[in-house]
Amino acid sequence: MIFNFLSVNTAWNREKVIEFIDRYEVDAVFLDLPSSFEAYLAKKILPPADVSYVQDLRASERLIDFCWSKKIPIYCYLDNKISEDRKEIQVDLARIALRSKLTGVINVFEWKKLIFRDLHLREVSSEYIAMRIRERAKNVNVCINIPPEVESYLEKEGFEIRKISIYDFKRPIDRLYELVLREMSGEDVNNELYLELIKKHLAFIDTVVEVGYENACKFIWL
Repeated sequence: MIFNFLSVNTAWNREKVIEFIDRYEVDAVFLDLPSSFEAYLAKKILPPADVSYVQDLRASERLIDFCWSKKIPIYCYLDNKISEDRKEIQVDLARIALRSKLTGVINVFEWKKLIFRDLHLREVSSEYIAMRIRERAKNVNVCINIPPEVESYLEKEGFEIRKISIYDFKRPIDRLYELVLREMSGEDVNNELYLELIKKHLAFIDTVVEVGYENACKFIWL
């Protein structure tokens, strides 16, 4: 059995995962972190992280501590090489966001190109992630944010998957990714929709500066 929690990377959202694990007998936890982090966690050490994973580790710190206290194994399922490539994309997205704010000019093609590449990397890593989870899975497993492609692989391997959504992913950046997915599926998406969401994403960044990321994620972004 695999419980797949769709959770944003905030401490307050991961607390809901802890509540679930505390109620049920969970045998393993899989985090959406690079597999290189796993050796540190096995030794009860928080891994060193650059800016790309600082928030992810901060969000999961209580969850990690809880698993350590309950002696629940923690695994990290992301491919290291692809994680590095996707990290570069996130840095590039931050760079063009800053440039857009400073110049007032939004290059929709540039945004789409980066998100297309990120989604492609996620897709090509799906089989690796599924194999990593399959090889380490126990009786009752909790996973954080495994994508639908991985769920499909695991279901073909005979796993029962229960998806539990504990966050409504409607941040502007989430909706930008949804638009690109629609376009990848063959839908004709107007660039005006991209422009609208990019502007909202820039507003989200302003909110993060004002109130912090954790609080910004609590806002309703329509």
